[in-house]
Amino acid sequence: MIMTSDAYELIDDWESIWQGYFLGEHDEALLDCVERLDRARSARPYDPDVTAFYTLGLVWTHGHAMHDAEPEVARRVVAALTAVASDPALAQAACDHACHPCDEDLYTHLESFEMLLSLLAGSSDYTWEDMDTKGGDPDPGSGWRCPRNVAGFARSAVGEIERYRK
Repeated sequence: MIMTSDAYELIDDWESIWQGYFLGEHDEALLDCVERLDRARSARPYDPDVTAFYTLGLVWTHGHAMHDAEPEVARRVVAALTAVASDPALAQAACDHACHPCDEDLYTHLESFEMLLSLLAGSSDYTWEDMDTKGGDPDPGSGWRCPRNVAGFARSAVGEIERYRK
């Protein structure tokens, strides 16, 4: 099941922003993602995959917020990502993972975000095993979808944006 009818359009837009060839309005695309993330976080019933989808969309496009976004847009991106990163429900989520992908350098994973987001969207030619870069993880999807991993990526993106926006 696809979580939103325009998931693949969003993924294409976010990839274009990340790659630097998006022809649309970059700030508008980021603000749309912020608003969707806010709605996902307050939705009942809560769906962690939907929250992860929009959070990781902002993480993937954080380079625009770092360098080119209007100050208010960058501030809203940072606020949305900080809300995810500091959410007590995520920090207290049950987790049996010894480590998470977010424990590594953020930039080593951005190349795989198209695959990751398509898997989160619910209909992909990829499998979670394609995300197992180290091999041997019996359930690689659980580590990528883990709320602590999503929060960790949000923290990393906030740190990068704040470092360059000062």
